[in-house]
Amino acid sequence: MNTITLVVTVLTLWLVMGLGFLSKYVECKRNGKTTRETWTTHEGLLFLASVIIPVLIALYRAVAG
Repeated sequence: MNTITLVVTVLTLWLVMGLGFLSKYVECKRNGKTTRETWTTHEGLLFLASVIIPVLIALYRAVAG
């Protein structure tokens, strides 16, 4: 994949995961759950993975050449 396609793919992934997490966050807050409980839901963990994994891949590509 070329760079622009990779960037658009990652940004789209972040958008979709972020909106899903935001929806779950608001629902959990409305039900009186803590922020920690919200981040440990499936949506929270997937959002964290969607942020961390592309950064790790970019770092690996930069180091490996």
